[in-house]
Amino acid sequence: MNDVQTVGSHNSFKARIPSSVMAKIKAIEPRLAEGLDYYHLPLARQLDAGVRQLELDIFADPQGGRYAEPEGEVWARAAGERTGFDRAAMLKPGFKVFHIPDVDYLSSCPTLVRCLSEVDRWSRAHPNHLPIMITINAADTPSNRPGITTPLPLDNAALLDALDAEIRSVLPGKRLITPDEVRGNSATLRDAVRSRGWPELSATRGRIYVLLDVRAAVSDAYRAGRPSLAGRAMFGWYSDDQPESAIQIVQDPLVDGRKIRDWVAEGVIVRTRTDANTVEARGRDYAKARAAMASGAQAVSTDYYPGAPDPLHTAFVITLPQKAMARCSPVRVTAGCSLRP
Repeated sequence: MNDVQTVGSHNSFKARIPSSVMAKIKAIEPRLAEGLDYYHLPLARQLDAGVRQLELDIFADPQGGRYAEPEGEVWARAAGERTGFDRAAMLKPGFKVFHIPDVDYLSSCPTLVRCLSEVDRWSRAHPNHLPIMITINAADTPSNRPGITTPLPLDNAALLDALDAEIRSVLPGKRLITPDEVRGNSATLRDAVRSRGWPELSATRGRIYVLLDVRAAVSDAYRAGRPSLAGRAMFGWYSDDQPESAIQIVQDPLVDGRKIRDWVAEGVIVRTRTDANTVEARGRDYAKARAAMASGAQAVSTDYYPGAPDPLHTAFVITLPQKAMARCSPVRVTAGCSLRP
């Protein structure tokens, strides 16, 4: 499964920011507004387009209602905009999915369970698809911006257990590719991916795996008492020398392309980006995309897959060579091959 390179999406849940809210952001932080001026198709339509890596930003809300009255929604209502904000979903306990509290608060799937359920339904309807990576990102520290709701910190065993439970409630049993399966009888997860390797593609088609992308204190809490993530639902992002290290995230392949290639050659799965904050799209700059593809990173993440909304009207689109959305790894399968997406 690590011999394949696919196109993924960044902040895959993100909906369009209401015009009135965007105007306020532009007045306060113009550069932030520029970086937020993108949004996505619903998850199932992204999967239809060939996307095979998704990213969800989560916020813990064990009591419910913490994010049910975003400031941006107040502004939008005052301006007469209908946003589709799902307050009922936000009132229920559980992990919520959106980008930034109060300002970039709209999502195509406002709860983690709803997002995962959408992916699961699509997956079951297309049982031979390439394995789907879901990256779960948690910005769980204060933003220090006035008027922005402070998230609950996730370096908490009870919240992390609840996160695993929500994932397994939607993706039970063999639906998930887990650290336990990949580790097998190896001493550590790190050893497994570098010696025996990841499971065969034939054993992972039609399935999903999840990567937890969080600050170090949360990653440490997630593995506490669970060496090599024993019993956990998700992989984690750990430094290369740690026994839990199997997947790496690299933000800039122009800077770290060689490092990515080395990791991929060793058996590590890497997720990297082709663009960020609309910068490359505005300049129609494909240098980072070319570096990402050449690096062999298995997940090449963009805001501009084919069919993605284009609010900037730049016609900036990311695919692999020959307009493919998946191919055999240029680092691990140098002779090339044929591949069903």
